[in-house]
Amino acid sequence: MRIDKPAKLAFSDEASFTLNWGIVLIPFVVITFGFVLALVTTDATLTELALPCAGTSALGFIWGGILGIVALGHRIAEIRAINRMFAGEIWECWQFRSSEWQALVETESNLISPKDEGLEAYMGAVYSSIFGIIIAIIISVVGIFFIDDPELKPVVWLVAAIIFLLFLGAGLFQPTIARYNAFLYRRKALCVLEPRVWFASDGFYHETLGHTSLKEIEKVTDQTRTRKAIRFTLPFSTDSSTSSVSYPVPIPAGCEERASKLVCRYRQEHLSERSS
Repeated sequence: MRIDKPAKLAFSDEASFTLNWGIVLIPFVVITFGFVLALVTTDATLTELALPCAGTSALGFIWGGILGIVALGHRIAEIRAINRMFAGEIWECWQFRSSEWQALVETESNLISPKDEGLEAYMGAVYSSIFGIIIAIIISVVGIFFIDDPELKPVVWLVAAIIFLLFLGAGLFQPTIARYNAFLYRRKALCVLEPRVWFASDGFYHETLGHTSLKEIEKVTDQTRTRKAIRFTLPFSTDSSTSSVSYPVPIPAGCEERASKLVCRYRQEHLSERSS
């Protein structure tokens, strides 16, 4: 089966390409806080602090540039993988009806969003604030009993208060961030109302969710009867360990038999070769 790729590509590495803005902004937040703290607690002038502030800001820009280069590398690699996939043989192509795809997207969005509503959704803020209070108390005790300079004591207490507020803020924003991630997923997944998904030997491509490589597939499971899906198991490596991660692919209504045959083909042409 030979099918041309869509005119507009979707990418699974959207998060890495747009960058984690929190990671990018952290250095600048730290630099700004240090700059203001130096102005308040020392006799240094703006002119005297301009050079060190510019130097540390340059390091922040370098950090952001490194992240941008890494993200661009991921994007280029995914584009090449998609082009290779569509240049070869397409094993199977499915298309979802609008109603069933919207139902699937809503189910996945509910898994991303906080399950609890009201005050129960903010229990994480309670735990994080307790942890923040403990750390703040430890820092305050150090300031009271181990720092003799009266000018430094207010600085220590200010740091303790800021740490507590950071932990409290992180807990308060967790449900908001989860709901925002669910909103982003829903918007991305529904940009095509009746998306298609293509399967080839070395990967599959979803019209809204992007490409997933199957070059190192460890297992493929036929769940057409129980969960109306097929599940690919792939290795996931970090700096310290390697684990397995599963990618379930929902099956459109009427494609169950084709899905079972697809699973058999992956097992025969991938897994049987490795076991032999």
